[in-house]
Amino acid sequence: MNQKTNENVQRYTQFLQKPQKPIQPYICSTLNDFQEERDFLANNIFPQLNELCNSRGTYFKAVDLSWSELKAPKSLPTHLFRQYSCLRSQHLKLCLDYVNSCFPFFICMLGQTYGDFLPDYSRFMTSKVTRLSSLSKVEQNLYVAAKNGYPWVLENPNCSLTEFEIIQAAFLNESQFQYFYFRTGTPLLKALDHEEKGERLPSSSSTNEEEKLKIGKLKAKIISKGLPVRFYSDLHELGELVFKDWSVVIEKLHPATLMIENIDYKHSFERLYHEEFTEKCKQMFVISKESDRTFEILEKFALKDVELDFNNVAAGSSLDSVPRINPIPTYKSILLLSGEHGCGKSTLIANWVNYFKKKYPSMLLIPHFVGSTCESSDIMSVIHYFITELQYRNYGTQLETDILNEDSDALVFSLLVEVFIASISLKPCILVLDGIEELIGIYGISGQKAKDFSWLPHSLSPHCKFIMSTVSSSLSYKSLCARPDVRTVELISTGDEETKLNIFRKHLSIPNMDPFQQSRQSSRKKPDLSPLKLAILANELKECRIYHNEFQCMKEYLEAVSVQELWELVLKRWIEDYSWTFQPKRSNSDTVSSGEAGLDGWVADALCLLCLSHGGLAEDELLQLLDMLGYRNQCKVATLHWAAFRNATKQWVQEKPNGLLYFWHQSLRSAVEHKLLGVIAPVRESSPCSFQSPMNRKKTYFHQVLIRYFQRQTSFWRVYQELPWYMKMSGCLRGLCGFLSSPSITDFISKIQSPGFWTRLHLIHFWNVLLEAGYDVSEAYLLSVAKIKADQCHTMRKSCILSVLQCRLIKLTVPDKCRLMFFIGSFLKFMGKTNEAEELLLSVENMLVQWFPVPLTGLVRKMLLLLDLYAALSHGHCLWYHTILLSLLQDLGQSLQCLRSCSPVTLRYSGSPLVLL
Repeated sequence: MNQKTNENVQRYTQFLQKPQKPIQPYICSTLNDFQEERDFLANNIFPQLNELCNSRGTYFKAVDLSWSELKAPKSLPTHLFRQYSCLRSQHLKLCLDYVNSCFPFFICMLGQTYGDFLPDYSRFMTSKVTRLSSLSKVEQNLYVAAKNGYPWVLENPNCSLTEFEIIQAAFLNESQFQYFYFRTGTPLLKALDHEEKGERLPSSSSTNEEEKLKIGKLKAKIISKGLPVRFYSDLHELGELVFKDWSVVIEKLHPATLMIENIDYKHSFERLYHEEFTEKCKQMFVISKESDRTFEILEKFALKDVELDFNNVAAGSSLDSVPRINPIPTYKSILLLSGEHGCGKSTLIANWVNYFKKKYPSMLLIPHFVGSTCESSDIMSVIHYFITELQYRNYGTQLETDILNEDSDALVFSLLVEVFIASISLKPCILVLDGIEELIGIYGISGQKAKDFSWLPHSLSPHCKFIMSTVSSSLSYKSLCARPDVRTVELISTGDEETKLNIFRKHLSIPNMDPFQQSRQSSRKKPDLSPLKLAILANELKECRIYHNEFQCMKEYLEAVSVQELWELVLKRWIEDYSWTFQPKRSNSDTVSSGEAGLDGWVADALCLLCLSHGGLAEDELLQLLDMLGYRNQCKVATLHWAAFRNATKQWVQEKPNGLLYFWHQSLRSAVEHKLLGVIAPVRESSPCSFQSPMNRKKTYFHQVLIRYFQRQTSFWRVYQELPWYMKMSGCLRGLCGFLSSPSITDFISKIQSPGFWTRLHLIHFWNVLLEAGYDVSEAYLLSVAKIKADQCHTMRKSCILSVLQCRLIKLTVPDKCRLMFFIGSFLKFMGKTNEAEELLLSVENMLVQWFPVPLTGLVRKMLLLLDLYAALSHGHCLWYHTILLSLLQDLGQSLQCLRSCSPVTLRYSGSPLVLL
């Protein structure tokens, strides 16, 4: 790439280093008379806004809980009727919860209707309620909302449910990103439709005087407050107004920055994931004297190596803990913070990182939270992340290591470790690695070696201080404790009741704690309650009380001895209260039951799919997958069903900055693996051959479902991240070989300017898996070359593998073919297939000579010269030839007419390497 392109890449990389918050407006309107508007915006306007956000490094996703009003089925089993009744009664509470989670973004559409409300003559006394079923629908919603965090709704119970949403968003909070759209007439299409059917217009179009008065007052209140109001008369006008308003919001929050196509920005997004994880831990942190003392210990260790008197020093995060310190020699490089699962290590470390960065902004501190994302657990990815961050912070540029740029023998873990050791020796730095017991080895190293830290040299540079955390019973803890340069701090719960109650209140987040006196007393009987258990109990109490007697539910939870046993009870509750199975049962020979008795249904299936995903799944992807599994028509998972489940699990199934869902805590992932999937070995650490075991039939089945789903997708990065992984883990190696060698995938990868470490490592890893299974890389790629030469790429549309992607290669110009073939040739050379690579590169040269009918320009002459040089090289640093040639071939295809008539373009040498001017 030329100098200008490099500058653009650096500028955009710097832009991505700032967290790009997604824009998720809550959609508010009366239930019955805005379906046309909702459908129109969802199908036409919101996708355009999402594309605009994507160009700024974020996304746009409207949250709409009222697409279809919940209707009572004709007949339901007892447990499903109870589920329906509970969901119907918590509609207002759910809406207010999502108004809060979407804040500060809010879209409201109002017409001539006011929505469901209690007439002024109705008297609603919550103190006299004995049975929820004795109340009307509106009264039930008011009662549930008031008892679950929104007592203010009873101050004026005659407001409509829609007005309550508006009050929560615009009158109890202040935001500049709220827009109101008032319809100026009855929708013509809807009126004509009802006339043709001979029906009377619904009450939403024939409001009584009281309703007209209330909607008029509401609109006047909105206007008098100075909130932005727009008026529209048809769908087209509404679409223009919404697009204009929210384009301004996007521009204000995410200013236009040059978006360069085909650039691998994975590392920049990885940094955002860790920052987001740190921010979420900060929100749940409970400050105490003990945590302050722990911060002091970490701070002194990070700044200098001094003798510290740790006797009787208390340490902890969101609980009272006492550290046990090993004897201190003269110099220590590693501080190991240990404790059992759920004792608050990650929360403590994340908040200490925030504290330290603010206090010492000039200090170089790089945190990495293992398990915060699915891809952050691989040891090679972790080490490369530290290397890249150190290079950026030390030199101010986003450098890319050449680990994969030399030859195939260079793709070894030991070389990456050498680069890492050299990087931490340059300048003083503090590295934080949280959750090392979750480290795994995917790309050429065993999980045991990743965890035992035998790869780490016996002595580290005095410039570097390493702070790690792990579980006391882990292999990592035992291995590191044997090193002489490790100082350990063990956190042990001492049962400080006040601290535990503070944690409980923090997670419960419902005012007026007095009603939970019984739960508070029960918690005092359990002095071994860890912060994780308290968080689980508090979050469950907020939701289970809608479906159960909360005190009876808490009593059952408190009897759980371990975290895993507690999670099993919670999973059972989630499935019972939110899920259902579909009829008839799956009967295919290749399918399996969804779980143990009582643990099947769409909730269990969704959690299993999420557990098996490589990088996480988006909400729309999960809903589409559920549809593939059979949850459609009467069994379809509606918006409100999904919203209720997500609201109950939002603390544990969270959303990354890119919109993908993942498990917040490893303990929940383990519970899903053992209880719902029925596997023993962790999913991410299992062997590719594990699909052959009868115990893994369910896991293999879901992997096959994910394969079929991602074969239909059009987004290259999503497919490249997910599909090969599922093919590998399900033993679909023939499909994996066809995917990797397909012209469409070759086309995408060859267009990537500056492919990142992960992108190349991903490709090499899966080819190594195929080579071990006896597949021939040169045979597969040469077959692909034959199809490229013969213009047969379009016939791949009929293939079951990525047919949507492959149909993009119907028209290939000669420069396109040369670019694809050159990439294949260079890759074959990298994999050690020198003879095949040389023959292919010479073929590319002949194609260029025959294709260009006029005397060769300087540009083409230089390209051919570089091709000869590249083909002659068998060893050494030659990636810069590869990068320049791919860029030239791509430019040649885009500028064919220009090149035929322009004056020769020259390449000038300026030392080494070659610089394109």
